[in-house]
Amino acid sequence: MADFARFFHTSHELLATASEDGRFVDLNPMWTQVLGHSLEELRAVPFLEFVHPDDREATATEVARQLASGKTTTSFENRYRSSDGRYRWLSWSAVFDGETRLTYSCAHDITAYKEALADREQALALTAQFEGDYRRIEDELRQRVEAQQHAIESMSTPIIQVWDDIVTMPVVGLVDSMRAADMKNSLLETVARTRAKFAIVDLTGVDTVDTATADHLLKVMRAVGLLGARCVITGIQPSVAQIIVGLGLDMQGVTTLRSLREGLKYCMRTMGLRVTREEPKRLDGVDGPEIA
Repeated sequence: MADFARFFHTSHELLATASEDGRFVDLNPMWTQVLGHSLEELRAVPFLEFVHPDDREATATEVARQLASGKTTTSFENRYRSSDGRYRWLSWSAVFDGETRLTYSCAHDITAYKEALADREQALALTAQFEGDYRRIEDELRQRVEAQQHAIESMSTPIIQVWDDIVTMPVVGLVDSMRAADMKNSLLETVARTRAKFAIVDLTGVDTVDTATADHLLKVMRAVGLLGARCVITGIQPSVAQIIVGLGLDMQGVTTLRSLREGLKYCMRTMGLRVTREEPKRLDGVDGPEIA
């Protein structure tokens, strides 16, 4: 018994015996060290008085189950009030002895683990919230970039319907392979949508092209032809003409004109249209110039 008493009083676990009426009988000094209450204070009232209000019902149910069945309780958790008013988490193992009519229990302080777990869950929640916000911001930025890029592409290769059945695509600046491909897609989509008969590609603002770009331009003209329209190139600069000749590209069958104006006239003449200038009407309704 002396060894048991030494073990009971020196154990780092919270050891206790309790009566059937729900009061502590014996407790080791660790109770005071962990909760701050004296052993007399802990014995003075039913132990449920120290249990957190949210845990009392579960604790009473577990005690009643154990007294009725005599089965060992393992890993039951609840919170006990310490002398400073805060609550500490305890994990219990207990067994009821029918001979002595006492419950023998051992509790372990798991407050640090519970707090670390709560911190981890909070960190995970914050991480999930951050990731959600990040994805939302990322999606918004991507949508803005795509919208801006679409606007830039539309500005870089605008397609204008200058007359019935005639569309024109003025090209300005450097034309690389990627931009040439975008130009082709935009022009073909417009020709198909408007059912245009002529597509004028004006290169007045283009100073240089490479082999791939020149090849793309030829493919544009062929593709427009497959849609039943005719492609006309206008405004080829001398430097671009030299590059095309130097590359030995086949321009046979390609209609090229000096300027966009000439291209527009050509398309209208081909369609049998004629534009004439009318003299302004005089205020008195008589044709001819007004006499001051």
